[in-house]
Amino acid sequence: MASDPNASTSASVAKVGSNENPILDADDDDPIVKSFPIYLSSRLASHLHIFQYPVRPNTRPYTGSQGEPVLDLRVKPDSGIVQVDVPINTTHFYDHEKGEKWGAVDRQTLGGVMTQSEGYMIGIFKDGELHLTPVKGTCQLRPSFTYVDKDAQTEKEIARSFKQDPAKPKEIRAVQVGMTVKSSDDSAPRYSGALAARKRAEDEEFVEMHWYDKDTEEAWDLADHLRSASREPLIPATTRDEYIDLIRDKS
Repeated sequence: MASDPNASTSASVAKVGSNENPILDADDDDPIVKSFPIYLSSRLASHLHIFQYPVRPNTRPYTGSQGEPVLDLRVKPDSGIVQVDVPINTTHFYDHEKGEKWGAVDRQTLGGVMTQSEGYMIGIFKDGELHLTPVKGTCQLRPSFTYVDKDAQTEKEIARSFKQDPAKPKEIRAVQVGMTVKSSDDSAPRYSGALAARKRAEDEEFVEMHWYDKDTEEAWDLADHLRSASREPLIPATTRDEYIDLIRDKS
């Protein structure tokens, strides 16, 4: 089923496999054993994002219960850049000499860019009801070694300074200087396309966010907003046969 995109209601409901419109025949060899009312909520639709960790096994989430909670969260709202800091386990496979060189590194930064999502939903079961909320965006967070890049850049600058020979005397010549006046717009570099987008992203300041672990009271209170408070009917935009054809076309 699909909902009407022009609907202005905050939540909707539809019976799946109800007696009024059975999806399968009664004598089917794979009959429906249970049906649930489905509610569509939009209370958090404009704020709900999915963070994915491609290089992290799902058996080791970044949570307090695992001993590796997210320490900080930063976001650039306009460019969609996201960064989170997670602790580094310094008891095993940790090079303390390198850690001191890079400034006592005890945390790692994961970074990514938020993208708009289509078709993703977060669902919760509550009292025999399924409540769905559309997801606004997704972000894949991967390790970002900014401290290594800064150290490498510092070494390059030092090496560049040593290439200059301070003992060599400079030739003094008379030079005629001509004065010209340029506006601030003329002196500013001009960017376009991908370079302009990158420049805007670099210039944008990070906004510090609060991160609540999944087991905190604040997280559970927010999860209650995933439950729809309304019971308005969800009107299908397609017939049953049309919906089945859509599924077949995508498979």
